[in-house]
Amino acid sequence: MPDSRINLLAKSLICSASFFAIQIPAANAANVSDEHIRQIVEGLLKEKDQKIQQLEARIQQLEQTPQAAAPSPLQANTNVASTVKASEKAPVATGKVAETAAEPAISSKLGALTEEVEELREAAKEKGLDISGFFDVNAKTDNSTDQTFSVGSVELDLEYAYNDHFAASSALVLCGNSSGTDYSAPAAITCGGSGPGGIGAGGAGIAVALVDYHMFDDSIPPRGRIFNANGLHVQGGRFDLPFSSDYQYFANTDRVTVTAPITTSRMQFGGYNGDGVRSYGAWNMFNYSVFWTDAMYAEDGTSVGGRLGMSVGQNTYRTHKNTSEGIEFGVSHLSDLDKNRNVRNSVYGADLSLGYSFLKLQNEVMWRNAHDNFIADGFDYGKPNELGYHTTLLADLENFTGYPVTTFARYGRWQPHNRIAEDYDGQLVAINNVSALTFGLNYKFNEYFKLKFEYTDSLGTQTQERYFDKNLGIAQLVVAF
Repeated sequence: MPDSRINLLAKSLICSASFFAIQIPAANAANVSDEHIRQIVEGLLKEKDQKIQQLEARIQQLEQTPQAAAPSPLQANTNVASTVKASEKAPVATGKVAETAAEPAISSKLGALTEEVEELREAAKEKGLDISGFFDVNAKTDNSTDQTFSVGSVELDLEYAYNDHFAASSALVLCGNSSGTDYSAPAAITCGGSGPGGIGAGGAGIAVALVDYHMFDDSIPPRGRIFNANGLHVQGGRFDLPFSSDYQYFANTDRVTVTAPITTSRMQFGGYNGDGVRSYGAWNMFNYSVFWTDAMYAEDGTSVGGRLGMSVGQNTYRTHKNTSEGIEFGVSHLSDLDKNRNVRNSVYGADLSLGYSFLKLQNEVMWRNAHDNFIADGFDYGKPNELGYHTTLLADLENFTGYPVTTFARYGRWQPHNRIAEDYDGQLVAINNVSALTFGLNYKFNEYFKLKFEYTDSLGTQTQERYFDKNLGIAQLVVAF
């Protein structure tokens, strides 16, 4: 260190000492000498010089070591603080330590990027607009469409919040229909089983379009579960009917399995969906829904009905949780009326869901009581009553395997009263009781990619319907955005 610097500091201390020497007795002032002060200052400066040299050597060594990724500002501050402490203990550090320090820097960078994306999404929501969607691609074993690969559907969901009480939602659906069949065929053939709802006879349409007034709650996504929190909603437009419990999974991105249960695919035409008004709400453990829409079973008339539910246990208000704990029970009813307000069909339903630990059991039963006989070609075939039910078991194995894998098994049965019915094209075909045993797995890469595998066997039962498959294996990739 230059002598001028030492002399300057020494003179400063001497001046200070001289000032205080005036205030103390002359005997003590005589003991303070310039040489003594100089020795003290020189010792302090040498000690600081050694620490500065150690720090400079450490910094130079880190600059020469290649870095895998630039640390975030928070990580950089942490590294500098660690360097100062390390330099006081050891002046030399190995390159291996620097490489180890770079690994958490990469994780920190990815975490910061994820936070930025979430911030952007939250900023968009603050402006009132929420945009999302999905599409699915399927590969099948030998099947009635004679095709292996197909695109199910592409769905775009839009939601806009006007203020704290009003919002509008819509779901636009484009069906792949890779088989090129008539759009009156089952939804599983034309639209990938994604529950396109009331898009009509065409490959594209509106599955959901509604305006929502809500109190004590936020607006909800266009499709999926609606009982998310305490609140009251009144809506008008087009929507999925909250009958029983499978309405929550009409969209493939929400469904754990590939195909819908037999109660939805056969008795609800792929999923009840209509134009009209509805109201629903939840308070503590109870929830309700009522609706008045166009007819579900004919071209004219209306349908009116609803559901009463009760939830007990943890996570009472959940959003698309596959294995939430607790018990949920509900009863549903739908009356289908003709234009003269006469009841044509009465549909009753009950659902029960049990969740515990990594398991969840879903159960549904539906009964359709037809009030009019089915008459075709001048022959009376009787009342087309039908009964359907299914039991589905889901097992979330992530805690056991370390991977986000959910396995499932389902048994369903459909029991029609008649043995003759109209196929999708109006042709009369023979039908019978149908059983379906389904099992498979769902692998969730992240929030945007899901890969599903499923196999279904009819256990020897069959009908003469054009698109009936006795057994079918499906692989499905669902991509959300």
